[in-house]
Amino acid sequence: MNFQDVKKVQRQLKIHTGACKRLTVDLKLYVEEKNELFAKLKKVEAGGDKYAIKTQRELLEETCAVIIDTHGKVKNAYQKLDRLVCSVRSKSSLCSLEEVEIALAQLKTTHTLLNSKKNQQKSEAKSSTPKGVVSVFGSSSTKPTDKYWGEAEMIGETLAQMGYTIMNGGYGGLMEAISKGASKVEGSKIRGVLVPTVFPMRKGGNKYLTERPEAKTIEDRLSILLGQAQAFIVLPGSLGSLTELVMAWNRAVLAPLSGKKPPVIIAYKNPWEKIITTIGSTLGIHKTMVEMVRFVSDGKEAIALAQKLL
Repeated sequence: MNFQDVKKVQRQLKIHTGACKRLTVDLKLYVEEKNELFAKLKKVEAGGDKYAIKTQRELLEETCAVIIDTHGKVKNAYQKLDRLVCSVRSKSSLCSLEEVEIALAQLKTTHTLLNSKKNQQKSEAKSSTPKGVVSVFGSSSTKPTDKYWGEAEMIGETLAQMGYTIMNGGYGGLMEAISKGASKVEGSKIRGVLVPTVFPMRKGGNKYLTERPEAKTIEDRLSILLGQAQAFIVLPGSLGSLTELVMAWNRAVLAPLSGKKPPVIIAYKNPWEKIITTIGSTLGIHKTMVEMVRFVSDGKEAIALAQKLL
C-alpha cells in the first residue's frame, strides 16, 4: 500500500471517529438533560401547578424524542466505524496506525454509552450472583473480516453479560475476537493464559485482556485453561484447538468417576463433529460419552445452548 493510500485510510478513520465522537457526546448531554428535566417534573408535580406540569412534561417529551433520534444516529455511526476499523485491521501494514487506536477507544466509549443501562443491570446481577469461568478455544489466525470473528465477538460479549469470566489463550485470531467482545461489557474479566517461552514474538497478548497469567510450558497452559473452567466453547480451529477440545472431553468423561459434574462442552459442528464422532466410533467410545460434546452450527446456537446449560 502506497503513501497516498495510507493517507486516505487515515483520513477516513479520522472522519468516522470524529462523527462517532460528536454524536456520542450529544447523546450523553441529551440523556443528562432528560434526567434533569425528569427531576424537575417530580418537583413541579409535587407543587400541583397544572400549567407548569404540562410545560415540563412537554419539554421532557421533546428531549426524549431527540434522544431516540440521536441514539439511532449514534448506533449507525458506531456500526460504520466498527466496519471500517475491522477492514483496516485486516491489513497488517495498517494495524499500528495511531488512528486505529483512537478509533478503537472511541468504539469502546460509544458502546458503553449505548448499552449503559443493560451493562448496569448485568453488573448488578454479577455482583449478587458470582459466576464461574468459561474457556473459549479457536483459531489464532482468523482475521476481523472472517464471519467467525463477528460470531466470536458476540459470544464473548454475551458470556460477559451473563457474568462469566472469559478465559482463552490470550493472543490473536478468535482469542482476540472473544476478548474484544467481552471488553464491551463494563467490569468484565478477560483472562488470557500466555506462554512467553513458546511464543516470544507475541508480546503481552491482545490488548483487551484484563488478566495475563503466564505459563512456563504449553502443558502448564492447558492445565490452567482446562482446570479453572466450568464450561468450554470450541470455535473452528486447528491442532491446538483440537488438543484443547479432546482434553476438555476427557475431563468430562472422567468427572463422574470422582463424583463431579461434567463440564459443559459446546463445539462448532464444522469441523469438530466429524472428528469427534470418528474418534468415538474408531475407539469404541460409548454413545453417552460422545454426546457429552454438544454441537452447534453458529454463534447464535452456541449462546442459546450456553444460556440453557450454564
